[in-house]
Amino acid sequence: MKTRTIVLTMAAVAFALAGCKAGGGPEAPAKAQKAAWTPAAKVETASAKAELPPGVRRPLKVGDKSVWKQSNGKELTWKTVKLDGSIAEVHGSNGCKAVTDLSSYSPSLGWRGCSGHTGSHKIEKRSGRLFPLAVGNTEHWQFSGRNDKGNTWSGRRNCKVAGTANVTVPAGNFDAYHVVCRENSARYDYWFAPELGSTVISSKAPLPGKKSSRYHRELVRLEPPA
Repeated sequence: MKTRTIVLTMAAVAFALAGCKAGGGPEAPAKAQKAAWTPAAKVETASAKAELPPGVRRPLKVGDKSVWKQSNGKELTWKTVKLDGSIAEVHGSNGCKAVTDLSSYSPSLGWRGCSGHTGSHKIEKRSGRLFPLAVGNTEHWQFSGRNDKGNTWSGRRNCKVAGTANVTVPAGNFDAYHVVCRENSARYDYWFAPELGSTVISSKAPLPGKKSSRYHRELVRLEPPA
């Protein structure tokens, strides 16, 4: 799911020019400084107030909705329209239709009309296990992709439960697990609240020197089926 919400300036790679030593000889060029990762939006965190129980996703039903606040201040609603085990088809109020695996933070399996893009991923290999979430858990995916223009690609996503934090979003204040995922060109950051059994912050930004879409979403509310 690709949503362009904000534009941030990537940190530039700084190079020091070679100078001269006091003795007159040439000085070795300084090493290039690695550019810093710039998040899609700043997230204010504090230490978790209590030890977190294992993070387990709440069971979803057809008709479930989640409402999110985006960086531009607008709300985005996702509605579950189809379920097949852990595989869900969700439709966004922005016209995006996506297929995702609810069992973890795997790459999207398919998308249509998402910021003008349509395509799919095939998971070639999966190892490790994030859920139930616990600090230190890891999971990895190798995948191939194709879009409606006939372009193909391959990639790898590596995720880790990096720690815990207390975060405040429109839906409330929660102790949450912080999950960090990296792909070829982007980093994803998720904060998952065991109290809700749901992600409460979802964020994506390009890695240094890479091109990728950006988004940042914070949970406003969960709506069960009518």
